[in-house]
Amino acid sequence: MTPPGTRTVTSAYVWFLGAAAFWALATQMNQMVFSWLLVGELRASAGWVGTAQMCQQLPFLLFLLLGGLLADRVELRGLLTGLYVLGALTIGLLAALVAGGGASLPVLLPYALCWGAIQAFVGPSRDAMVSHVVSGSLLRAITGITLVQFLSLALGAQLGGLTEIIGNGANLALQAGVLLLGVVAVRQLPRVATQGRPAGAGALTGWRSGVVEVWRSSQLRPIALLVAANGLFFMGPYQVLGPLIVRHVYHGGAADLALHWMLLPLGTIFGSLGMLALGRKLKRGPTFVTALVGVCLCLIAIAARPPFWGYLALIFLWGIFHAMFFNTSRALFQELADGAHRARILSVHPLGLLGMAPVSNLASGLVADVVGPTTGCLIAGATMLAVVSAALAATPVRKLQ
Repeated sequence: MTPPGTRTVTSAYVWFLGAAAFWALATQMNQMVFSWLLVGELRASAGWVGTAQMCQQLPFLLFLLLGGLLADRVELRGLLTGLYVLGALTIGLLAALVAGGGASLPVLLPYALCWGAIQAFVGPSRDAMVSHVVSGSLLRAITGITLVQFLSLALGAQLGGLTEIIGNGANLALQAGVLLLGVVAVRQLPRVATQGRPAGAGALTGWRSGVVEVWRSSQLRPIALLVAANGLFFMGPYQVLGPLIVRHVYHGGAADLALHWMLLPLGTIFGSLGMLALGRKLKRGPTFVTALVGVCLCLIAIAARPPFWGYLALIFLWGIFHAMFFNTSRALFQELADGAHRARILSVHPLGLLGMAPVSNLASGLVADVVGPTTGCLIAGATMLAVVSAALAATPVRKLQ
C-alpha cells in the first residue's frame, strides 16, 4: 500500500493524463469555433446563442446518470475508445458541412445535441477510470489531472482562435484529428472489469441509485446542491453572456473571443498550482465556499463594464476560484463514493454542474435579450451570493476539512 499523503506517478496515470489532455484540447477548440459560428459568422441573437449553447448542455441533464450506470457495467477502456472515435466522426461530419458552406442554425443545433450526448457519456467513464490509474493522495492526483485538462483548454482556445486564419472547416477537421490521437492514449489504459451486472441484464434499472445515495449522504448532499447552483448561475454567464459581452460591449473579433475562452482555464491552472503548493494546509469546506463567493464577486464586477483588460483579468480570477471549487468538490466525491456504485455516484457531480447548464444557458440568452448581457451577470452573481449565504446557514459544508 502507498502511504497516505504520498503520490506515485504510474505509466497508466501518465497515459490517462494524455487521454484527458487530447479530449480537453479538442473540446475547447470546438467550443471556441462553435461560439464564433454563432456570434461571428451567423450574427445570431442573444436568444439563439443561448438556445444553441443549451443544446450542447441538455444531453448532460438527460444522459449523465445513464452514462454513470453504463460505466459501472461496461469495460471502461473499450467504452472510452468507442466514445473518442464517435466524437471524432461527429466533429468530422460538421467540418465537412461547414467547409461546404453549410453553417446554419438548422445544422448547428442538431450537432450540438449529438456532441453534448457524447460528452455526457465520456465524463462518468473517465472519472470511473481515475481510481484505477492513481496511487497515493487523491486530491493531489485530481489536481494534477485538472492542471493538464485546463492547460489543454487554454491551448485549445488559442488554436480555436485561428479559425479566421485557417477557416472554420479546417479548424474542425483538426479537432477530429486531435481526438483520434486521444484514442492512442486511451488504448494504453488498463482494462477494467465491470463492477455490476452485464450491460444487457437490466442495464436501465438502478440508474437513479447514484442520486439516491448522494441525497442520503449528509456530507455529499450539500456539496451536490451547491455544485448544481454553480451550474445554474455560473455556466450561462460564461458560455453565453461572456461571448455576447466580447462581441457587443467590447466589439471584439475571434482573437478576442479566444482570450475569453483561454483566461478561465489559465486561471484554473494557476489556482490548481497554488492548491498543490499549499497541500494539506487547505481546508476543503472553507475553500469550496470561498470559491463560490469569489465567482459571485467577479460577475458583479463584470457588470460594471471595466475596460477590456479588466474584463479579462476578472475572467482569469474567476478561473482561480474555479480551481478551488472544482478540485475540492471533485476530490470529496471521489473519496466518499462507494466502490460498487462509484461511477453512478461520481456522475452526480457533473450532473449538478453541467446538467443545470441547459437552463442556465437558455435563461442567460433570454435575460440578455431583455436587460443586456452585463446586467445578466449582475443578476446571476447577486442571486448566487444569496444562495451561498443561505446554504452556509443550513448545511455543514463549511465544516468539511
